[in-house]
Amino acid sequence: MSPHAPLPRKVATVRMLMFVGGFCGLALSLLFVMGLSVSTEDMAEVLRQQSELAAEENVDLAISPEMMRSMMGMLALVTGVYGLLSTFLASRIRRRTLGAYWGVVAFQGAAGALLAWNMFTGDLLAAVPLGFAVYMLVAMLSREGRAYYGLY
Repeated sequence: MSPHAPLPRKVATVRMLMFVGGFCGLALSLLFVMGLSVSTEDMAEVLRQQSELAAEENVDLAISPEMMRSMMGMLALVTGVYGLLSTFLASRIRRRTLGAYWGVVAFQGAAGALLAWNMFTGDLLAAVPLGFAVYMLVAMLSREGRAYYGLY
């Protein structure tokens, strides 16, 4: 491929999906951070109401406001880091460097492994993003994806 070859369709699709996923991760992270701004009293009241509703279904739900804050903080961190990395790698994917190529492959491989683990531990909804991660890995490892980065 010439140095000025256009971005192959499969690689362009990966780039677009990574931008969309990155922006969604950043937006979700901001929503979790907004949830952290709720006062402890209000959060305790909402959690009490949720516990009562769960008790009607014979489910024991015992979550303290501190536990909820720690979960929201961890989720904000995970989705924020995912969003930043995905957006950063998507912005670098046009550069025909091995670092950009292997960065995307490693990132999608790690995301796919985490999503597969989530799916096998009971989160069946992880199948949808897992499908996207597998597609992006296959697209980057395809012949035209490798050729664009000079890996024949």
